[in-house]
Amino acid sequence: MLRSPKFVLATCLIALVLTISLVVYTSTQTMSVQLQFNISPVNPTPTTSLHSTEKKEEKYITFLPHSGLHNQRIGLINAMVLAKALDRTLLLPDINIGTAVWWRATPDSEFRLGECTNIQQRSNSICKDFKKYVPVSVESIFDLSAVHAAGVRTVQRSSMSTNYFQDVLGASEQDIYRLDDNTRYSYRIYDSKDNHDDIRTFEYRLDMEDLRQREEKVMVFGSLHYTLRLALQDSYLMWLAQHLREETNFAHPIVVRQALNVIPLLGGPENFVGVHLRQGDGFFKALQDETLNTLRATLEQTNLDQEQLEQIKLQQEPLPLLNTPLSAQDEERIAILKDIDSSSMDKTELLNQCITWHSTENHPRLRLIYMATDTRQPRTTLKALYDEFPCIFTLSDFPYVIESTLTMSPMLTGNQLIDDEMTLLDARIAPLLFPMIDAEIASHGSSFIGTRKSTFSQYINHQYNRFRKIYPH
Repeated sequence: MLRSPKFVLATCLIALVLTISLVVYTSTQTMSVQLQFNISPVNPTPTTSLHSTEKKEEKYITFLPHSGLHNQRIGLINAMVLAKALDRTLLLPDINIGTAVWWRATPDSEFRLGECTNIQQRSNSICKDFKKYVPVSVESIFDLSAVHAAGVRTVQRSSMSTNYFQDVLGASEQDIYRLDDNTRYSYRIYDSKDNHDDIRTFEYRLDMEDLRQREEKVMVFGSLHYTLRLALQDSYLMWLAQHLREETNFAHPIVVRQALNVIPLLGGPENFVGVHLRQGDGFFKALQDETLNTLRATLEQTNLDQEQLEQIKLQQEPLPLLNTPLSAQDEERIAILKDIDSSSMDKTELLNQCITWHSTENHPRLRLIYMATDTRQPRTTLKALYDEFPCIFTLSDFPYVIESTLTMSPMLTGNQLIDDEMTLLDARIAPLLFPMIDAEIASHGSSFIGTRKSTFSQYINHQYNRFRKIYPH
């Protein structure tokens, strides 16, 4: 199949970008390979500068993560911005890539993270939501080169024990300042006392100016989740927060490698529409019919440029179905694609035919679509959607990617205690990478359609915007 110069250039770019991500992957403790970039943002104000003529005692900041992976990432990014603003070293907590653990008020949250992360303690009644907890170091999952380039020092905690600060940092209780986190929306943190942004759903405000005055060696926050947790008006901090949202991406080598395997099979970057459909649990399960109808109506739009998609997101009323008439050729092609689909479990022929007919001028129903989803057996469960859009593909249509991921070696971090746990869990680790692979692939489309209120969709959208700046147009 002949490829256009744009395809060749874009594919080379994606290979370069993802290979760089693979190179800068770090394993903490025993290996720290960081790629430093020359970044020229708005100059930091004096309050955010890290330069000092005197060598000061190192002070630390940390937080207590909770909920799913993408909610933890939001908390992590907020912690990075705070570390920069407060001129403190960020102590990185373990990140849980297993089943989400619930938020708890302090001090219960700190106690549970100290006790329940140990496999032997998980039979304890207070640890019932930790049965599928899988802790990993932050840099085994996320690329932190951007925050390091911004001048923030990070140290991975070797344990979540409540004794860690005393044992490792020599900090007594008097050296630790803990911020009470008694409700899910306890505090909102403001970068200036002149910042009068609404407190929104939070109960009270904290000011960075006051936090800078604290002399304690360690500052421990509870939850830092929620995008609006930080109220920022300082131009540098606003830039940094947005920059980190786009650059703190998945960097695990298996994730990067498998994405590189799949994207060229879809015709290369920007050759398909990326979709994230979340339906599997809780809030999203209750709204699955509404979510699916919104996706169908969006995919039926003739124009799917990102500006149009942003307008659709803002609409309060359900998007009407267009039902654009099919030409005789369109109907014939859809019928052929359905025949190919039904004739084999292997979707290679179907994919090749979809790519052969792919064109931006096609009827919306003939769009080439990659869908990241938590829906089980999507071709069966979402049959009506596939009947309408026969060129939808998911990770399950690339079985060799799934098989090779499942047979990989344990994902080790360099931390002996965590690695021993990884070895015990071995077979449970690999499936946890599939959503990350899904996200990486979906973010390379010509446009992206997410699920409303999903932090996973927000992450993919940030990645999509990042790659849009790289690819030629």
